[in-house]
Amino acid sequence: MAATSLSPLVISPNLKTLTNQTQLKTKTNDSSQTGSLKYCKNLTELRKLHCQITKQGLIHHASTITKLISTCTEMGSFDSLIYAKNILNQFRQDNQNDGTLFMYNSLIRGYSSIGLGNEAIWVYLEMLGLGISPDKYTFPFLLSACTKISASGEGFQVHGSVIKMGFQGDVFILNSLIHFYSECGEIVLGRKVFDEMTERNVVSWTSLICGYARRGFAKEAVELFFEMVEEGTRPNSVTMVCVISACAKFKDLELGERVCGYIGELGVTVNTLMVNALVDMYMKCGAFDTAKRLFDECGEKNLVVCNTIMSNYVREGMAREALAILDEMSGQRLVPDRVTILSTISACAQLGSILRGKCCHGYVLRNGLEGWDSISNAMIDMYMKCGKQEMACAVFDRMANKTVVSWNSLIAGYIRNHDVRSAWEVFDNMPESDLVSWNTIISALVQESMFKEAIELFRMMQSEGIKADRVTMVSIASACGYLGALDLAKWIHAYIKKNKVPCDIRLSTALVDMFARCGDPLSAMEIFNKMEKRDVSAWTAAIGAMAMEGNSKQAIELFNKMLRQGVKPDGVVFVGLLTACSHGGLVEQGKDLFRSMKSVYGISPQIVHYGCVVDLLGRAGLLEEALDLVKSMPMEPNDVIWGSLLAACRMHKNVDMAGYAAERIEELASERTGIQVLLSNIYASAGKWTDVAKVRLQLKEKGARKVPGSSSIEINGEIHEFTSGDESHPKMIHIAPMLDEMHCRVRAAGHAPDLTNVLLNVDELEKEYVLGRHSEKLAMAFGLISTNQGMTIRVVKNLRICSDCHSFAKLVSKIYGRAIIVRDNNRFHFFQRGVCSCNDYW
Repeated sequence: MAATSLSPLVISPNLKTLTNQTQLKTKTNDSSQTGSLKYCKNLTELRKLHCQITKQGLIHHASTITKLISTCTEMGSFDSLIYAKNILNQFRQDNQNDGTLFMYNSLIRGYSSIGLGNEAIWVYLEMLGLGISPDKYTFPFLLSACTKISASGEGFQVHGSVIKMGFQGDVFILNSLIHFYSECGEIVLGRKVFDEMTERNVVSWTSLICGYARRGFAKEAVELFFEMVEEGTRPNSVTMVCVISACAKFKDLELGERVCGYIGELGVTVNTLMVNALVDMYMKCGAFDTAKRLFDECGEKNLVVCNTIMSNYVREGMAREALAILDEMSGQRLVPDRVTILSTISACAQLGSILRGKCCHGYVLRNGLEGWDSISNAMIDMYMKCGKQEMACAVFDRMANKTVVSWNSLIAGYIRNHDVRSAWEVFDNMPESDLVSWNTIISALVQESMFKEAIELFRMMQSEGIKADRVTMVSIASACGYLGALDLAKWIHAYIKKNKVPCDIRLSTALVDMFARCGDPLSAMEIFNKMEKRDVSAWTAAIGAMAMEGNSKQAIELFNKMLRQGVKPDGVVFVGLLTACSHGGLVEQGKDLFRSMKSVYGISPQIVHYGCVVDLLGRAGLLEEALDLVKSMPMEPNDVIWGSLLAACRMHKNVDMAGYAAERIEELASERTGIQVLLSNIYASAGKWTDVAKVRLQLKEKGARKVPGSSSIEINGEIHEFTSGDESHPKMIHIAPMLDEMHCRVRAAGHAPDLTNVLLNVDELEKEYVLGRHSEKLAMAFGLISTNQGMTIRVVKNLRICSDCHSFAKLVSKIYGRAIIVRDNNRFHFFQRGVCSCNDYW
């Protein structure tokens, strides 16, 4: 209660004892008029009877006033309590009498029962001001009032009064104190009261058990229940409902069934509330059939139990089962409320059922439920998931109270429908945003490969003082990994540590992947090794880190270690393993792993696994075997499979097979112009310029153009991009002399330009110039002039590094004494002292 300060609540035991109660002359001949008060059904009837009592002259009797006030409070309405207070005030005015303790207790009880805690406390203060001492019945009513309005400060003072007046041994008052402390979040104080009790009853135990359960201390609630049973106190149905709810939070079926065993053993009466708790517990523990059987056997199904099973079905993604319950409700003539409709709308969203969703919308409008924010938010989500963005916007626009959740629902819907632009506009127009808003839009940018924008938005989020959580950092780590920005990666890791962001399996896995993609496998494996718990995704990230580094043997060893620790592999981990074998040239090991998927682990290879094996065989020059595998696939090969074979044909200069693969791709995905570019490059490498001209003419007719090679390098936290042949960088005046120096020094060291990488029909001097302006060479030159001697140069390239740039980078690393790390679109190359980690196999 914020409205009043209650220093008078800590009362002195020297308050005068009310003596006028005994001096009041009460009459026993109230006659039938006061006896008829208990038959009054509403305030109108009571007023009439009040008039008759007044006419008969009984209104001055304390017993009559007591009965009038008691009847008013039992009606339990705001008007009846106002009427009761007026009766008391009139009695005091007419009789110069302060009234009796019972009258005040009745008023305190009445106000408390309808949640008007402030009024109850004011009545108590008025009573104290008149010198009327509370008794053992006053405090439970008063503590209930404090509980209902979370008036913790006032409740503390009441506790002090209880002790001063010597009521600390009263079990009913102490039970009320336990309930008060538990509900106000002071569970430790509630436990202290409980532990100091010399006498406890079932309410004492139940109050604390329920307090633990409601405050998220499920373990303590269950432990206290077993302690209660061991001490011989028989639980009641309320106790069972609370402890069953605690078991539901544990999601421990065995523990739940052990607790439920006491229902029959101790003869606890099973009521609808208990059935509802049991259904909820079994649903949350995954025992759906048991929950449904209990539901079916429930003789008196009410709306609460129907809502419980429906909401659980929806949470578990069992939308059809949820709607089946709704149909049952219709058959039993149970009228859906807003909780029912909320589950129904969510079920329609999961199924994408626009027809049933519109029926729900109609029901909402007919029954005036659109005023509930949760209902409107659910409808926005439903329409978005059904692809009806205009309907979702219409619901949003009609909302009188647009909460942050409403705006977030709209943003999430646009993102789900791949409309990032609209999502961004909504985000910009939000009157206020929360962490969910930022996380949603950052995640969307990452999904759309807008990594730089995601990082910039994260920085803006920091400048606005919004603290990131685990969800934010998973997205940012992913964005950083794709950018390959190691300095940023280190800052992100430091940020997580500094701000104590909880690092669960998912975030730790994202960090492993981030460092792996940034070319820092040591940091990746350091994080992986520190993980207390690892699931198959974490192992997959570590295996992927080894694969990108080219450390195929270590990748396979990690897989074997994973198996020894009892982690069951999935299809994704085999993608990482097969990729590692492909990068390391471990053909036989790769083939063995592929065969073991079905025979040993019961995993049917998918098209992505066949693609990995085609790549494995193609890189090793086993083109015929790769083609045979493609033709024997149990599913139709897609354009990606043929694209892998085409890339292998280019590597090993098999023009005929390349033409065959290109024809298959043209049939499957004629819009993939990148394949035409690759075929053009194959013809160019073979000197078939006529064929090159034909392919390039086809590309021109399609309006397509070749994706230029581009490379990026991070210097002092800023990412610089270079495109092959582009000399527009502001530092080009310094880059060009450095590049010329590099060419002179590598040529002196024996490097001869591999002009076959220039796929243009021009003279050799022109080819050499074009080759010398490849994007990774520009980035390396910029790295040399922008970093201190001995620092590692890290380059990220959008395409596969060509053979000339590969040999060039090896010599640069040796001549300049620099470690150079290049991440192309397929793997990492770690150049050091003239050697590459790929052993020239890529």
